[in-house]
Amino acid sequence: MTKNPVTIGFILYALTMLAFFVVYYFFANANYFETTMQVNAFGMTFLYVLAGFASTYWLRVGTLITYPQAFKQTFLTLFTGGVLSMISIFAFLNYVDTDARDLLNHQYIQTELDNLDESYAKLKVEAANQKDRTKVKELEENYNGAKQAREIALKENRNYFSFKFMSAVFGGFLLFYLLLSIIIAGFLKNKKRYE
Repeated sequence: MTKNPVTIGFILYALTMLAFFVVYYFFANANYFETTMQVNAFGMTFLYVLAGFASTYWLRVGTLITYPQAFKQTFLTLFTGGVLSMISIFAFLNYVDTDARDLLNHQYIQTELDNLDESYAKLKVEAANQKDRTKVKELEENYNGAKQAREIALKENRNYFSFKFMSAVFGGFLLFYLLLSIIIAGFLKNKKRYE
């Protein structure tokens, strides 16, 4: 197996896009957003942990590696796979199939509205049991403001897959790659830096 982190990153990119298109072709229904979130939270997390670990482990086989070498191997693998995936998904949803993007945007806002209603119902029961009526009024105002903001976003067909939004999401992914690289490098280094 190759030890080049960029090559392994391309393999990770191919697997990420395979997962994206499996969800796109087979699960683009009323639960498309929910399925996408579950695959991202569990499937992609597992895939990226496995890829980072495997990449660094293959580098280590038959040789001694320092912490910086292990960190670089892991991070470059994850970064390559992640940045190529984000660019491809951005381009696909904004230029190839805008209906899928619109469906995801709509389902995202609808999920937020449902969660808001559920949270409000629980908090309303708790607030009704208290004697302080200012908390009930404050809860009503916060709920109405949040609901109105989400309904406006729904009417505007706000794009949560714009370059600005996707850049912010990728910033979070970079933090994940960084933390994962730190942990994996700590486990797989087998040589002191100045040995």
